[in-house]
Amino acid sequence: MKSYLSHFVWLVVAVGAFAFGRFQGSGDGSGERPAKDNGGQLGSKVLRPDGNRLARGGNSEGRGEGARLASAARGMSPKAIKSAVTTILGVTDPIERQRRFAELLESLTAENASAAVEALREAPRSRWSWGQEYSLLTYAWGRLDGPAAVAYAAGLEGRTKEWTMGTVLSGWASEDPETARTWVEAIDDPDERSRMTRGLVSGLAQRDVSAATDYVYSLARSGAERTGEYMDTIVRQQLTQGLDSAASWADLLPDGDLKGTALDRVANEYVRKDPLQAAEWVSQYASQDFGAQAIGEVAEEWAEDDPKAALDWAEGLDTGASRNRAVAEAVSEWAQRDALAAGDYVTDLPAGEQRDAAVGAYARRIADEDPAAAVDWAMSIEGEQARNSTLASTVRDWMRRDPAAAGQWVESAGLPESVVTEIQRPRDDRRRWGR
Repeated sequence: MKSYLSHFVWLVVAVGAFAFGRFQGSGDGSGERPAKDNGGQLGSKVLRPDGNRLARGGNSEGRGEGARLASAARGMSPKAIKSAVTTILGVTDPIERQRRFAELLESLTAENASAAVEALREAPRSRWSWGQEYSLLTYAWGRLDGPAAVAYAAGLEGRTKEWTMGTVLSGWASEDPETARTWVEAIDDPDERSRMTRGLVSGLAQRDVSAATDYVYSLARSGAERTGEYMDTIVRQQLTQGLDSAASWADLLPDGDLKGTALDRVANEYVRKDPLQAAEWVSQYASQDFGAQAIGEVAEEWAEDDPKAALDWAEGLDTGASRNRAVAEAVSEWAQRDALAAGDYVTDLPAGEQRDAAVGAYARRIADEDPAAAVDWAMSIEGEQARNSTLASTVRDWMRRDPAAAGQWVESAGLPESVVTEIQRPRDDRRRWGR
């Protein structure tokens, strides 16, 4: 399951690319950062949507009330910019509101950013655009004054703190990657450092995908956890450049688990666009353990529209873990739409690991509708480990639907003690067991 933070870190990228494309890079597309003056500071503290700075008091194009607001906001006091934010939030037309908000971003300064963020936090959050605006505003503050922005975020609590810290770190890292990285790596608590690293990687990826990728691989070599989540953040950034670009980038990654994560994410998007091309692309990794996840992703998504075509492709793969997973994923999707037809297919499969994988997927899929039948299917699995894992899962579903019947079956089934223990394990204490 994706974390609360990761969705909003991605939101910064998605909204920026769609609604405020100029905000993510320089105006000429070169990716160069604004020049510094002789004092070593940025020449101006006013941020344009294209990432460059404006001298205070500069002229703006006449675009009605929004342009007048932006012009007036340059040099605004914190009190004045809070009032400007409140005015914008009162606009009911969503397109006009987004336009005016983009103008406000042009007017943001290191001195008034905190007031703008506070004004937005104090506003009602019923509008769908609130989350987008908050992500972009905190991201912009991070670019303007990273240390102040993270200090503000550190004073928040709960999910708001995690969300805000992620977006301001993303902005800070896109502007000053070395300082942001040093700050994150100095965090003593490993769990907090890990959470903050996601925002750091997001900003690094927006500035330099190669540098961000190298950094995540360095973390993996050091034994850091959650590197798959960090890689997922980079892939999302790459996908904004197009599927072909993202696929080519993923192909060149070093073989291993991180490459598998990248392949899976790209495959998820690729198969939605063109299942046949996606299948052809991922087939090259069918013999690699790290490719199984992407192979399964293509089979699953393809089977939503055409389960027979997905299974024909899966059965043509080389025998092994990837083929078994592809068949299982396709069967699971098919069973959701036509359990009888999928059951007939599974029944005709020859004994072996492929059938065991398909039966396990089928049993888990039908467990909600017919848990007793799901348990019967699970009992037909030949492999002990796969059988025990599927039994634990399906019997738990049966217990939820009909505790008396399920309990009676468990007492008479002679199940291994390890399976009974797993069936009875509290939901919050379960792990990925028996796989």
